[in-house]
Parts: sequence; C-alpha cells; structure tokens
Amino acid sequence: MCNQLLCESMQTDLRGPDLRREMLREDEKSFGHGSSVTIGRVTAPLFRRALGIAGSRSSEPHTDEPRALADGVPTSRLIRYASVMLGLTAACLPLYVVRWKYGPISTTLLELLIVATVALYLFGRHQESALHFHRTPYDIPIALLLVAGAVAVLVPPDRWHALGLYRAYFVEPIAIFYVAIDLMRRRDVVRGVLIGLGIGSSIFAVLNVGAFFVTLAQGTFVLGGPPTAIYTSSPEVAMYLEPPFALAAGFVMFADQRRDRLLAMGWMAFLTPALVLTLSRGAYLAIAVLAVVAIVTSRARVLLAAAAIVVVVVVMQIPVVSERFAGQLDLSDSQTTIRGRLSIFTDTLTMLRDHPILGNGLGGYHYMFRGTIPEIYPHDVWLTFWVEVGLLGMIAFAVIFFGLLYRGWRAYSGASGFYRALLWGVSGSFVLWGIHGLVDSPYWKNDMSVEFWILAALEVVAIGAIGKSPAVAPDGVPIPDSRKADKLI
Repeated sequence: MCNQLLCESMQTDLRGPDLRREMLREDEKSFGHGSSVTIGRVTAPLFRRALGIAGSRSSEPHTDEPRALADGVPTSRLIRYASVMLGLTAACLPLYVVRWKYGPISTTLLELLIVATVALYLFGRHQESALHFHRTPYDIPIALLLVAGAVAVLVPPDRWHALGLYRAYFVEPIAIFYVAIDLMRRRDVVRGVLIGLGIGSSIFAVLNVGAFFVTLAQGTFVLGGPPTAIYTSSPEVAMYLEPPFALAAGFVMFADQRRDRLLAMGWMAFLTPALVLTLSRGAYLAIAVLAVVAIVTSRARVLLAAAAIVVVVVVMQIPVVSERFAGQLDLSDSQTTIRGRLSIFTDTLTMLRDHPILGNGLGGYHYMFRGTIPEIYPHDVWLTFWVEVGLLGMIAFAVIFFGLLYRGWRAYSGASGFYRALLWGVSGSFVLWGIHGLVDSPYWKNDMSVEFWILAALEVVAIGAIGKSPAVAPDGVPIPDSRKADKLI
C-alpha cells in the first residue's frame, strides 16, 4: 500500500501544477453532504500536503465528489444557468413593476425571471436524472397555505384577478423556495444570491435617495407622502429594503472574512440613507427592535449600544424626520397614524365577523380609510392573511414564520463564520418584518413574497450546511460524525 501511494505521488509530481490546480478545484467544489468518509477523503489531505497545496486546512468543509453528485449539487450546464438566474432574480425583485399582457394574461419581468429559473432547473435536473423533492420542516404548512390560497381564489367576485394574485404571491415564490434549496447547497451559489440581492437593493436605494432630493430641489416634497423612484409608497420601499439591511448588518458584525465585512459595510452605506428617507415610522420601529437584538446577541454590546444612541440622535436632527414624528403620540388627535391604524384594525375585525373562516378572498378586501383613501390591505400582516386566505392560511403562514424565527435563532447560536453571519441576517430580516408587520402588510407584494421565500431558503440551506459539515482533525482529515446528519435537505 505504501509503495502504491509513493508511486502515485511520484506520478503526481511529474504532472506538475496543472494537477495541483485540478485537485484544489475538486477540494473546494462543494460543501459537506453525508456523513460517510471515503478513501479519497482520507487520502486527499495527504496528497495535498505532499504536493505543498496550502488549502489543506481550509475552513471549507470537505466532501467526496461521487456523493456530492448523487445528492444533486449543481453540475450540468443548465443547472449552472439556473444558479445564475436565481441570483439575477434576487437582483431584479423590484422589476415586478414592469408589466405587460398577453391577451387576458398579465405578467411581469420578475415573473419571467422566476419561470426561466424554474424551467432551467427542471430541465437540468431531468437531464441529470436527479430530480427529487427536498423535504423541509415546512412542507405541511406550505401545502396547507397553498390549499387555503386555492380556496381563496373562489371566494371573491373577480376570480381571474384572484388567480393572478395566487400565482404571484404563492405558487411562484414557493417554487423558487424549493429550487433555491437545491441550488444553494453550493456556497458559491449562496454568495451569488447575496451579491444579486446586494446589487439590486443598492441600485434601488440610490434611485430612491435621488428621488427624495429631486423633489426637495423642485419644491414638490410632501411630508405625508415621501417620494419614491419606482414603487407607489415609501412604506413599500422600506419593507423591501429591510431584509437586505439585516443581512448586511449580520455580515458586518459576524463575517469571518475581511472581504465579506467590507462588502457588507458598503451595502449598508447604500441602504441606510434610503431607509431613513422613506420616513416610515414602521421601519424606524422595526430597526430599533433589531438594534436591541444586535446588542443582546453580540459580544460588543457596549459599542453597539453607544453607536445606536449616536445614530438615533443624529437621525432625529434631520428636519423632515423630526417633523414626521411631531404629535404622533397624541392619542387625542384622530389624524395620527396610531389612531388611523386602530380604526382600520377595528373595522377589519368587524368585517371578518361575517366570514371568519374564508375571509374576503384574494383581492377581495376593500376599505375606504377616513372615507376618502382606498386601502387594499388592512395594514397588519396577520389581518391581511386572514382576510385574503382565511383562517387556515393565516395559521399555516404563522407556523412557517415563527418556525423560521425559532429555528434560525437556535441554529445561529451554534454556528460560526459565514453561516453565523448569514443566519443572523436572515433571522434579523424576519424580526424586522414581524415588527413592521404589526402596522403594515409585508409579504403582500410580488417582490416581498419572493424575497420572503428566498430568505427562508437561505435559512434552510444554512442550517443544513451546519448540520452536515464534518468535523476536521488537526491534520485536515474529516472526522465522521453521523450525529451531524441533517434532515432538512
């Protein structure tokens, strides 16, 4: 055996640097799948040390190539294209505003990107004969949510419109969820999705900051309706930007690579002024809660607390921000936001007494706020789910949402490096939407529904990667541990 290894090592030396690069690419190709250790995984570090390859102690988990291929790690050209399209879809979430019709069928640019991603994935997996369903802890509530949505299509008078909402808010985003779970088992695909979301949200943030200052320069700024570049209202801008903000904050605080931290800091530099200038009080409240979470979960508590105080003081010195908050805590004034929200909540609950099980159906909620302002959602995420997809849909989504929160924070406490930063960002995103959802309706837009399920997929993949990464001995040889096998993927 020793003579055989020596001969192979001598042959390797003769082949030179080309083989070294090939072996290094094979070593970094994918992260851990399965708990078994093959001869190749045990002997590969020995060859790398013999060849002088510096990556033998890499923090990247090791895996055997045959098992990785069998588990469906992206390999074929179509699957690589699907991975690129997934990142492009994450970058182009706001482009649902680009709409057109094919006869009676309305579609959006975002929908075409989703369909292209899913189609490439299905054809690629079929080509590899590797198409199979990846189970998650959320499969049953997802099925119930889809059933509730299908029933909700039949409830309102305009069923064609309801079918379009069902397709855009549930069918397509959930399809992306399952596709992303499979594709993102390679860390480079995870990074591609994060980079896509970072580029798209940063461009969007710049456009909205520009729109704000253009209206100031033109003298058309209205305090009660801050300007937006693409969307119709500033709270929609804030709700879309909140998850990217949390992801950036997670990598700023917990990234184990300097490059990731610097990129995240640049990302936050774009997002922060855009969020501030939305003048969304729901966003301010949500970010304040996230700051408390950051202080509690970080070791640099004193520094973060001091930074948070400084930021609050500086932001409140901005004239439009201080004016936006003026008088809002006066509950005797019926024109305040708090009184307005309470009025909407009360009237919506009264409406639900007539049909508490099925709600109003998709697109069936209509409310005239203060007799003049039409509202299509009741400004609370739970009431919105209730009126749109009924009691079953609301309960199913609650199981999914709070399951993601619980599993995300539980896994974060035991994670490290890249996945610790990612899990904090994803879990922080759900915190932001949970708080903002008390006074508005996140999820109920094309961009935010897809964004939600991409975040959910990121969490499932991160937890799966943590569970499947083999322990590594000091000599770089993976140590088998069947207890680390994870059922999520």
